[in-house]
This record gives sequence, C-alpha cells and structure tokens, in this order.
Amino acid sequence: MCGIGGILSKKNENVVPLVGSMLSCMINRGPDGAGIAADEHSIQSDSFSNLRYQKLSGSSALGHVRLAIVGGTCGQQPFRSCDGRLTVEHNGEIYNYKTIRKRLMKYHKFTTQTDSEVIVHLIEDYFMKKNDLLYAIKRTVAELDGVYAFVVKEEESGILALVRDKMGVRQIYYGENDRFIAFASERKALWKIGIKEPTKRVLPCYAVIISPDGSLQEFKIANLPIQSTKKVYKTMASAVNIYEKKLLASMKKRTQDFDKVGIIFSGGIDSVIIAWLAKKMVPEVICYTGGISGSNDILYARQIAKKLDLKLRVNELSQDEVEQMIPEVINTIEDTNAGQVEVAIPVYAAVKLAHEDGINVMFSGQAADELFGGYPWYARVVEKEGYQKLRDHMTQDLLLLYKETLEREDKITMAHSIEMREPFLDIEVIKCSMSMDLKLNVKGATDTIGKHIHRKLAQKLGIPKNIAYRIKEAAQHGSGMHDIFDTIARKHGFDEFTISRRYLDVIQAREKIGSSQRYGYLFENEKKWIAEPHVQMYLDSISKTLPTFEQNLVAKSNKR
Repeated sequence: MCGIGGILSKKNENVVPLVGSMLSCMINRGPDGAGIAADEHSIQSDSFSNLRYQKLSGSSALGHVRLAIVGGTCGQQPFRSCDGRLTVEHNGEIYNYKTIRKRLMKYHKFTTQTDSEVIVHLIEDYFMKKNDLLYAIKRTVAELDGVYAFVVKEEESGILALVRDKMGVRQIYYGENDRFIAFASERKALWKIGIKEPTKRVLPCYAVIISPDGSLQEFKIANLPIQSTKKVYKTMASAVNIYEKKLLASMKKRTQDFDKVGIIFSGGIDSVIIAWLAKKMVPEVICYTGGISGSNDILYARQIAKKLDLKLRVNELSQDEVEQMIPEVINTIEDTNAGQVEVAIPVYAAVKLAHEDGINVMFSGQAADELFGGYPWYARVVEKEGYQKLRDHMTQDLLLLYKETLEREDKITMAHSIEMREPFLDIEVIKCSMSMDLKLNVKGATDTIGKHIHRKLAQKLGIPKNIAYRIKEAAQHGSGMHDIFDTIARKHGFDEFTISRRYLDVIQAREKIGSSQRYGYLFENEKKWIAEPHVQMYLDSISKTLPTFEQNLVAKSNKR
C-alpha cells in the first residue's frame, strides 16, 4: 500500500516542487520509502524526509510514498520499464504477482521483490506488441488478481493513464486548474496545491487518459464481475460448498507470508468469519473493536471473542473522546456526511489501537451484506417489489461500495500506516454470490435476518449457531455513535431551532450515501437511518475550522 500523486503542467512549468508538496501531506500512506520521477530522471529514498528532489525538474512528474508490505525495504517507486519507455507507480496489492513474475523474468529484468513491479513489466510486454498503451492496460488488467490504483506514463508521447481496479477498492482522484492537471490517492493532496472542488475520481473498471495538451478521456478497460452465469446454485448445500471454496481461497491469498494481522471486529458474523479463518492461517491474530463505553458492539465483541478464543483489544470511548476525535476523522475521510462520520469513528478508534501494536495489515468484513442479503430492509424490498428488484438493489449497493465504504476505510487505515484487506470482495467470491439463488439468502418478506448461506458456512466452519445467527445492529447504532453525536451537537448549540429552510434545502440536495440513506429508510424507521439536520449542521461547522479541509467540499455537487 502506498500514496501516489502527480502533475502535468499546461504551461510547461516545473511541477516537481508541487509534487513534493502533495507527497508531504500523504506521508502516513508511505513511511517506508519515497520517489519522484520527472521527465527521464528519477530519485528515490528510504523516506520522504530524505528525498532530495530539489534538483529534479520537469513539466510532468510522478510521486510515490511507500508502505512496505511485500518486498521488504527494497521497493521504492516509481518503476521504469526495461526499455525506459514507460514509468509506473502503484498503490495496492497484486495477489498473483509471483505467477506473473515467473513468466516475465525470461524477458524482463526485475530490480525488486515487490508485487508492484510486475505491473510495469506486464504493461511493457503488451506495449511492445502493438505500441498501444490502452491495449496494454486492458490486457494487463485482465491478468491482475488484486486491488490497485496505478499510473502509467508513456515517456515519448507524454501521455498519462490513471487506472483503477474492478471494484474500486483503491482510489485515485484527479482535478485541474488553469495551470495543471493533478492526481493523487487523497483529495487533500490536490487541495494542497490549489486544486479546488469539484474534483473527480477514476471509476472502477476505467482508465482516464491525460494527453500532453491537457485533454482527458475516460475508457472502460474491464467488465464488472456481476454478470449472471449459467451455473446457478439452487440448494443450500451446493451454495455453501462453492462459497466455502472461494472464501478460503480468498483468505489464503490475502494472509500468505504474514505472521501477524489485525481484524476490524464488531462481533457481527462478517468479522467473526474473517477472524475465525485468519486464526487458522496466521500465527497471531488480534481483533480490534471501538465504540462508546458500554455499547452493544463492545459487549458482544468481548463475549464472542472469549467464546471463540480470539485475542481482542477494545478502545472504549467517552463522549469527550468522541468529540475530540470528530475533527480528526473528518479531516482523514475528507467528508462531513453524518452517516460516514458516525461509522468512521469506531473504525478509527479500532485502527488506532492496531497501529500502537505495530499491525501493518488489517482485515475487514465489508461487502457481506451486499453480497448475501444482510440488510434488514432487503426483506421489505422482496415484499413490495419482488426478488428481481432486490437483486438490482443489492447489485447497486455492491457497485457503490467504492465511494460509500472503501475509500473511507482506506483513508482511516492509511492514516495509521496500515493496509486494509477485504476478503469478501475477491472477484471469485463475488461471482459465486451472483450465481446463488437469492431466495436461499433472503427467505421472503418476513426474513429480516438474511445472509443464510453466509451463516450456514459459519456453522460449517465450526462457529456456534447462536453466534452465526446473531442479529447485529448497524455500526453507528451498535457502537453508540448515532445517539452520542446528537448529544454532542446539542451541547454546542445545534438543535431543531437552529436549522433554517435554506440549510434544509442544502441537505436535501446532497447525494445520499449508503443503502440506508438512498432507499433503506423507506422500508424502515427513517429517524433510525437519516441523521438529524442539526447533527449534520454541527459536522459541517467543524469543517470550517480545519485548515487542510477544502471548504466547498461540503456543498459539492459532483457525485462521481
């Protein structure tokens, strides 16, 4: 995992100092190395503070800070192709890199043991065949098994390509002004150099090609892994068996070569399954939970961890601690949306403990609800609109995770120099879930528990039934955040009487983030899922006190 950034000048200015500024606000994403490539020259170091880039110059430059997960201390980027025609920088993990590397070693010279280096040589291999960068990117993406955002520069033409993985597990943002076009792993790196909102994100399955004249074009480079297949698993036994096979393979590839990992642990079945499997594959597994002292998530996490003999650390927060943490979290996730901040606080608290323990890789149970029908309103959808509409909603929820969950949690973990891994978002796990009869997971209009294939697998793996079938509250409720945010807002003078009609109109115009905000509340209690306007107003007011937070992000209309 890493932080990447770069600039293309529209006026032939030297942009290297600006790239240095961008990297300076993403140091936590890469404490183990740094590098900048400009024109035909590059410089690398073991840390950003030791990177002597002042003598470099160029109207186009790529910058990188590295978190060393694979390849040890040697692996600073950007990478150059063997023929010097391509420069590549990568953020993410490639799980099949050893297989690809073995094949490419016959014709390419590798200088590191990292997974990232296979990308530059794989693109180079295809680029030599047709001298077509887009073709080379498409063929490369078809072979990569992993999560990634990477940038490719064709040195002779000056063309840049920004590429994002199929599910958007790793993000890359871009924007422009009258001087240059810039891109980075986090928006704050763009704000740092004067790029204002609205900025955009590269979409999953897409590449953005930037020409030297400053023009941008989007190209679809892969298909989403959601197409229905001819094979449909119509019995519980067959569905559980194929799911077990795919999930075990997903966990195995993500845990290989590790002696110690952490788990974001809430006591819900999703994180329980991940922790249970990780314990069988990694010598030391530590679960981490955050929430208000006495909250249900903390209570159940402790009970379940004890019953399953899982090592657990808990960050119990007081109201004052939550209040102090809110500005830091808003700055980290680059968002003031109440639903996002409420969920982010307990995750941030858990990750903070993991960082103290020296953890550099954590696992999350994200996406199980979207894949296996876990939200309570899904049953209401069946009742009112039928199974096909439910499948449509679930697919939409899955495909929007990139901006509703994944970017948020990437920023939280990387703020603590930790990489997040999401086993349920393995492409093969997604494909197998799409091949299951949906009625096996959501058994009609009264089935508010859902995820039956998921829960049956848990039992098959040895997890007790009462844990496998425990109904868990949503993170903002189970952790106690939803109510405590209301209390904190009122403490600062924000209540029903401070809200103007104009502000209500602003809130209504904002993009709805998350399944519950988009449509889930229509089938449940709206007050449970929609933050009160005065809470949102309080959070918006905090952003105005943050020097690194771009103010007009609060009211941005860009929904990409």
